[in-house]
Amino acid sequence: MTMLPESTDRRSFMKTSAVAAAGTSILSYANKLSAGMYMSQDETIKIGLVGCGGRGTGAAQQALSTYGNVKLVAMGDAFKEPIDSAVERIKKAV
Repeated sequence: MTMLPESTDRRSFMKTSAVAAAGTSILSYANKLSAGMYMSQDETIKIGLVGCGGRGTGAAQQALSTYGNVKLVAMGDAFKEPIDSAVERIKKAV
């Protein structure tokens, strides 16, 4: 455990904490901004389905039925049969 120097009072601690929080916020905003610039180059939203049961397959169908450019790029399940079944159900729905 890190101990604060004895000369640190509550006011100094609050100032340091505020500066650290502001720095974190600025870095977070910069990351979002740069991610947005990257995303603007490709308008396709790529989705993956993990767990090909009813809920997951239904969610994938909903995502693919939107007006945007959405593409299902990956599917995964512990067993092959649910994947095959989900592929057929999604093909019929879309």
